[in-house]
Amino acid sequence: MFSPSFVVDATFGVTQAHQFLLPVGGYTSGCGIKVSGRLFAPSLGVAYRSMESLVVRAGFSLSPVQDNMASHGLMGYPDEVNVSYSGANSYSAFGSISNGIPAIVPPDLTNGATVVPAGTGNLFTDPPNFIRGYAESWNATIQKEFKGGWALQTGYVGTHVVHLYTEYNLNYGQLGGGNASEPLFKYGITGGLTIADPLDSDIYHSWQTTLSKRFSHGLTTRVAYTFSHDISMNTSILIPQYRNYDRYTSALDRPNALVWAASYELPLGKNKQFLTQGVAAQVAGGWTLGGLFTHYSGVPFSITSSATSCNCPGNTQTALQVLPNVSHLGSGLGGQPYFNPLAFAPVTTASFGNAGFDTLRGSGTTNLDLNIFREFRITERVNAQIRAEAFNISNTPHFSNPASNVSNLQLNSDGSVKNLNGYDTITSVNPLGRLIDPRYFRFGLRFMF
Repeated sequence: MFSPSFVVDATFGVTQAHQFLLPVGGYTSGCGIKVSGRLFAPSLGVAYRSMESLVVRAGFSLSPVQDNMASHGLMGYPDEVNVSYSGANSYSAFGSISNGIPAIVPPDLTNGATVVPAGTGNLFTDPPNFIRGYAESWNATIQKEFKGGWALQTGYVGTHVVHLYTEYNLNYGQLGGGNASEPLFKYGITGGLTIADPLDSDIYHSWQTTLSKRFSHGLTTRVAYTFSHDISMNTSILIPQYRNYDRYTSALDRPNALVWAASYELPLGKNKQFLTQGVAAQVAGGWTLGGLFTHYSGVPFSITSSATSCNCPGNTQTALQVLPNVSHLGSGLGGQPYFNPLAFAPVTTASFGNAGFDTLRGSGTTNLDLNIFREFRITERVNAQIRAEAFNISNTPHFSNPASNVSNLQLNSDGSVKNLNGYDTITSVNPLGRLIDPRYFRFGLRFMF
């Protein structure tokens, strides 16, 4: 007789952080940078089996974000000095190699610090008080088993990352201020000062459902669907009073994701249902078909504008949205618009656009891969397998997002579109992490012993 069961699994960990820096010129081994030495990392899991074929699970964990702040410390000025020598013109050499490399004057590090020369760019630094980020993960799922080897699992999965490590330019300008408003301008530095700071955050909510069938009667299959939303804090606009603009849908967000995988042994040949004897059994028997079907929602994108009028170095400018709704017009291919190009206009004042970030979404992606293989027994210990695979068998192009700089748009005197100039059109594909995007076939021979 079945009786309900209840299982609880809890672990608690403490992570110890260390610093290994070389003291120079009276500076401490930590160079004045403080990092928490102890990080609490608990995890808790609960499983309740109310009946033989029904299980309820829930879990929570907290873990420190694995940041490597030392990489920026190693890149900090002046550990690397770059020098470029040019001739009188592009057709003339600076000098002869026989004369040797010109002398490079290194900075004086006697006191453990040095003044950054004017005109220096690409600086890197860490904040004096480095706050280590952490990630919270939680889930609650229900799993039910049915006859025939079928199982259904559905539930909520979420993640919240606090003090997410990010890199951004600390030497940014104010609205209309230009280079003169950059903090390091008074030192003659208008280049970027990249700081590694746990400034961002991210929150992910999803409902995930999986239907699977264990291998039986030659068939195994699995269908997974996820409905989700990912929101992150970014560094598109760095001016503190406009930081609320930087919380928006992540550029990696795909609300709908469907994946279906299957493998089926054909019922042909010896010990199968059909063609069990003779030459037909030898030829048709032992073959297995497989496939992988995927469909994803398109990823978001922003409508940008020229930042000339903004005159705020280090910040990203979005367009003005002049229509309350942005209608989808077509495919965006062949010079045709993807959305209504007149829904946005360039910014011509020292202000940020009202369009926001990642407010539009590109086209979704659908793909089908198929394969067929057969195994042969050569000897008792040696097997061979022949395999044929077709990737993107429908040869369906997976398009990237359309170009989105509204400042490229040219209008006629009556306000109609004269020339898109690439704006609002799609001119590239996204290979989905593959080597190439178009359909291609692959054949293989494998020996196992």
